[in-house]
Amino acid sequence: MLDNFEYTFFDKKIANKFKMLIEEKGFSAIIRQEASLSNDNSYTYEVAILENLTDSTVEFFENHYSDLLFGEQASLVEGNTEDGAIADTCGIQIQLQNGEFTTITINPKIMNKILSVLSIKEIQSFLTQVAEDIENPKTSPICQR
Repeated sequence: MLDNFEYTFFDKKIANKFKMLIEEKGFSAIIRQEASLSNDNSYTYEVAILENLTDSTVEFFENHYSDLLFGEQASLVEGNTEDGAIADTCGIQIQLQNGEFTTITINPKIMNKILSVLSIKEIQSFLTQVAEDIENPKTSPICQR
């Protein structure tokens, strides 16, 4: 069982939509409003799941979160064009070996390029492998692994 899942949104309506999905699946969730790190009087909305989840449930919520974040959320960002969304921050959440979760911040321009060829799941898998190799350095040549 996995715990401590939090999902960040920049729009309260979309955060509420995600919270309702969680509750429809029989889980409890809360939304915490926090002042944005940018000095523009905006807020972020953290949707926290208050219960332990199975791997399959995590995957279900991660897929829906990605759809909301890179679909509906991206379409609301002021200044969007047909070339893509303009944002000043984005990231991917991964789980470390000790069970903690961390969000890896990625420049939005780089993220858009990555998303043009990889899915969110593929990016998470890649970053999880990078984190694992950083946490457990390997000194042998790659051809011997």
